Amino acid sequence: MVPALCLTPPSSLKTTPSPGIGIESHTNSKHIRVNNVFQGPPTTKHCFIIAKATKGNQKGNQNTKPNSVICADCDGNGAVLCSQCKGSGVNSADIFDGQFKAGDSCWLCGGRKDMLCGNCNGAGFVGGFLSTYDQ
Repeated sequence: MVPALCLTPPSSLKTTPSPGIGIESHTNSKHIRVNNVFQGPPTTKHCFIIAKATKGNQKGNQNTKPNSVICADCDGNGAVLCSQCKGSGVNSADIFDGQFKAGDSCWLCGGRKDMLCGNCNGAGFVGGFLSTYDQ
């Protein structure tokens, strides 16, 4: 639907004393009236813009780049720090009844200090190799 102001011929419009975009007050503080270079007759219907604010990130572990295909967990690297040794590459304590001794190479990452990202399967982008990510 086209506003009535757009259908009014330019000869019936009068110019405002200060051309440009202005903001006028209204009884409802959520409405903002925008005046363009031309102002129509008083019978012209006015268009109002309603602005709504969002609360932002509701979940603490939500993707910080929602429109990006780069994996948020590994930042496109394809690897994350080892969850067992926290990136040190060695066991901090004896694990599994002494089968893996403290000071030896980490039993989970093998001393490499990082592991394959579980979110993108090492691809570095969401929807990577054989991913179950659906949107």
